[in-house]
Amino acid sequence: MKQNINQATKVSSKNFSIFCLFAFFITANHAVFAAETATYYDPGIRIGIIGDQTGTADLNAAYGIMERGVQALSQQAPDVVIHVGDLLESRESEADIRNQFTQASAILDRLPARWYMTAGDHDVNPPAFQQDSSDRSREALFQELYGARVPAVLKHPYYSFNAGDYHFVALYSHEALHADPRWGNIFLAEVSDAQYQWLAQDLEYNKTAKAIVVFIHQPLWYNWSAWQRVHNLLKRYPVAVVVAGHFHYDQREGIIDGIRYGVVGATGGTVKQGDRDAGNVHHVSVLTVKSKSEVSVELISVSDNLPLKPTPRVDMDKIQAMDIVLGELWNFASTNPVFVKDGQLVNACDSTEPAKIQITPVGNPTDDSMDVKIAFSSDDANVGLTSPGFVSGQCESVISPYECVLARSARIFVANYSSVTVNTFAGPLWETTLGVAGSQPPQAGAGLHFDIRLEYGGQSGNLGLERRATTTIQACP
Repeated sequence: MKQNINQATKVSSKNFSIFCLFAFFITANHAVFAAETATYYDPGIRIGIIGDQTGTADLNAAYGIMERGVQALSQQAPDVVIHVGDLLESRESEADIRNQFTQASAILDRLPARWYMTAGDHDVNPPAFQQDSSDRSREALFQELYGARVPAVLKHPYYSFNAGDYHFVALYSHEALHADPRWGNIFLAEVSDAQYQWLAQDLEYNKTAKAIVVFIHQPLWYNWSAWQRVHNLLKRYPVAVVVAGHFHYDQREGIIDGIRYGVVGATGGTVKQGDRDAGNVHHVSVLTVKSKSEVSVELISVSDNLPLKPTPRVDMDKIQAMDIVLGELWNFASTNPVFVKDGQLVNACDSTEPAKIQITPVGNPTDDSMDVKIAFSSDDANVGLTSPGFVSGQCESVISPYECVLARSARIFVANYSSVTVNTFAGPLWETTLGVAGSQPPQAGAGLHFDIRLEYGGQSGNLGLERRATTTIQACP
């Protein structure tokens, strides 16, 4: 019996040793597997994006907003930062442009990662406007200034670089100067044969990259007939995203053949007047790319620090058309003159008829119903409105004397991505007579303000733009 116990003990000890060895083997292999999992986990690359600064009356203020954008991006710890162009104002003197580049690059150098840029139209266009201009002096100056940082730009403004396992291509959208795919001659806004051949060679040489990011200033795909060959080339390679600026508002273009297209808004340049989701916001972006099919983007507002999401193109194209409509109010004061004569307001000093205000160049350029809202204010409390309201037959429905609904395409001749023509032959949309509201006569020099707001319900919610039209009371001789 004792021998059996001893044998059993020996067997148990042997089994225990085998168990321990097996447990160690499992634990060790689990550790190895965990280590291998951690080794092969790819967080991707974090790309900071900065939008336009120019197209504004105060470039120093724009650089101040860009500085806030740099601070916001720095908190996101990007691996690399790209600027989509319009850092400089090329209509200024050469000395001023050099100072601008020194000032702006000093701000961008505070980023925790290296920054790269592509040239925008304000960086390279000559001061004098001429489409397809032969004056390439500003282009040469840009190449000199930025080429000191990225020598490849000294040869031509398009170039490429690598960041880790990821490849970046900076395309050049201004081979025809003062051309534009939206507001100019779109047929001039294209990638040349020389740039296309360079791109083909560059993509082939870097086809093993984990993903390729293409950035450009003008979204040349608005001229799709010329861009299509570029897109067909890009889709043959691991191109994950193509991003542009220029419009000064963000826009989600969607995915075509696995390539994400998008536009980022301004970081200091002029923005829309209206809702933040309709382009009235300054922002920077963080693009995370892991592979061609794994891409995410985050917009970071530097205007109000509130959450922001990309607006789909279907909405922003309509917003742009609305903005063009409101831009037709540029001559409101000259078409609505107001004078004070013998204590009364008149449209002309040789008239005794009360002054009348008419809002005419406003219509609905979209395929949706649109609200029009009008608000009045005056620098002189003695000015009042008499019988304000929308002209009969102009609105689909009238909500109040200051709000109505326009049917789709109401009062519009032409509306497309580039221009809108309002049917002013239809007469005024809204009108009012001006009267004296107080005990004192109105004073010359007082401004009369009419705030016109257009709203429609888009895919991303209710969106609106507004514009203030002002005429000033003048004194009769």
